[in-house]
Amino acid sequence: MEWINRIFKRFQKKSTRPGKMEISAVQAEKMLQMIQNTQETELSCDEVHSLLDQYTEMAMRGEDAASLLPLVHFHLDMCPDCKEEYEALTRILQAQAG
Repeated sequence: MEWINRIFKRFQKKSTRPGKMEISAVQAEKMLQMIQNTQETELSCDEVHSLLDQYTEMAMRGEDAASLLPLVHFHLDMCPDCKEEYEALTRILQAQAG
């Protein structure tokens, strides 16, 4: 549930009125979908960060990282910050390999 708190904080920071949270209908729908997709067992951002290099290397080798590390995959689908970290790491490793 750590990611839900981060999402709410992000919307509060973007609000034009201090202490008030303003979100669009699209943002509200996305948040509701994320909450609906919450699983009983989830990884925190810190746990995902500790596995991110392993997950990325698996994906780059053509292995099915999503099946091998399903909780990491689920978290990346739900957490835009961790997804951004994953994409950055992928770009770095691709540049090194190229």
